[in-house]
Amino acid sequence: MRYLVTGNAGFIGSALVGKLISEGHHVSGVDSMSNYYDISLKKRRLEVFPASKNYYGEIEDQVFLNRVLDEVQPEAVVHLAAQPGVRLPTSQIIKYVNSNLVGFSVLLSQIVLREIPTFLYASSSSVYGDISEPPYSERELKIFPNSFYGVTKYANELLTPTLIQGSKTRARGMRFFTVYGPWGRPDMAYFRMVSNVLTGSPFELFGDGNIKRDFTYIDDVVQAVAALHTELKGRDYGFNDVVNIGGGHPVSMLEVLQTISEIAGKKVEYHKGEPNLKDVALTISDPNYLLQLTSFKPMTDISVGLREFVNWGNESQIKPLLSQWVQSVE
Repeated sequence: MRYLVTGNAGFIGSALVGKLISEGHHVSGVDSMSNYYDISLKKRRLEVFPASKNYYGEIEDQVFLNRVLDEVQPEAVVHLAAQPGVRLPTSQIIKYVNSNLVGFSVLLSQIVLREIPTFLYASSSSVYGDISEPPYSERELKIFPNSFYGVTKYANELLTPTLIQGSKTRARGMRFFTVYGPWGRPDMAYFRMVSNVLTGSPFELFGDGNIKRDFTYIDDVVQAVAALHTELKGRDYGFNDVVNIGGGHPVSMLEVLQTISEIAGKKVEYHKGEPNLKDVALTISDPNYLLQLTSFKPMTDISVGLREFVNWGNESQIKPLLSQWVQSVE
């Protein structure tokens, strides 16, 4: 198949490209190479997980996007490009608007107009906020995100069916739950903890460490995405849904601290910061719909996944760069 993966220099995007290429597909990637964190990490991912062809630009640029779509002629689009994170200051929310709202809308409209058969896109566990009933189900009606980022992701879910209905495209949103693992994002707490024990870079723990996250290992994520696409291809045109990608086993930040310290044989040193009101207290996925669709759910234990990450961080070509990557985050 001919795939277009947006955000292919990102964490999930690069890993997905690697999987699809290994299966013999033709995969083109598009990425803006934004400076939210050091682009040298993104360039490394592109080297490790090379696409059939790379394009560099903003998806909200309609001229650029149309050129890419004209050249690639994709049969499936997996849209993972976004402004990530919940902590950008109010002065920078335009980045969320441009990428997550304008860019998403421009891409989706072109997919429908061009009658591209399948469209999968990244949503987030951030949509659930603090009011949803745990474990978080796709059937949840009390959706009140805590962050502007979460609102943009929920807006994507609301926009999609308005354009998909009556079209020749099937669509599926994927609510990712705290994806982690080798080649991950340096703004994430686990990445910064490991960088601390391996390189001494500073780590700030927001709050008391009791917030819990449903950590989902990257290999499980790309397997789930591939399986969800296979299932989606069998649906009628105009179909639309959203699916959680998480295993339903949350752990606290304090537990992650302890696990990393045990694996590395050195205690994570940190200073405490004030709780961030944009952080939810708990994320926990109800994986039953994913299981129903694909006969699969994420099962990698957090200790196994973190050991893989620590091993990656200790590699000779990675360790000297960890601190640089961590300190590059805006």
